[in-house]
Amino acid sequence: MEYTLTNGWTVKELDYGMGLLHVIPVGLFRYEEYIVIPQNVFEDIKNGERDIFFLLTKYKLYDIIPLRGETVNPNPKPNINTENCYQGADFFVTHEEDKYYFEYLLARQGGGTRKFEISKEIYEDARKGKMSSSDIFRKYNLYHLDVLENDVK
Repeated sequence: MEYTLTNGWTVKELDYGMGLLHVIPVGLFRYEEYIVIPQNVFEDIKNGERDIFFLLTKYKLYDIIPLRGETVNPNPKPNINTENCYQGADFFVTHEEDKYYFEYLLARQGGGTRKFEISKEIYEDARKGKMSSSDIFRKYNLYHLDVLENDVK
């Protein structure tokens, strides 16, 4: 499901109940970015709130979305991890039914995410929080899974 905010930004629902905000350059915001927003913000959007100025103020989103010329801490709030979903620094691992998945944001024009099935061993190792996506790819030689066919549509 995708939601459009009052300034034209969109929020796409990710498979594990979190939202991906597509920031386009407008007003004070200079850069196009994709940002995983906190679950409480996404719940508010799902429940009908679309006023970007209300959301920016209520949830202090200026702290996670860079303004013109600013740099910000990309994760000012702790990640919300559950029994079936773990958010690493630059990836997610999820346990859905009897399968395990690795998902990450793509660094290309238009953004998006890529997701593929992994083993329980990789899932549990990733949940320890000591590795980046690059470390996981290297350790488990997952490069053959980094293909267009695994893009989330």
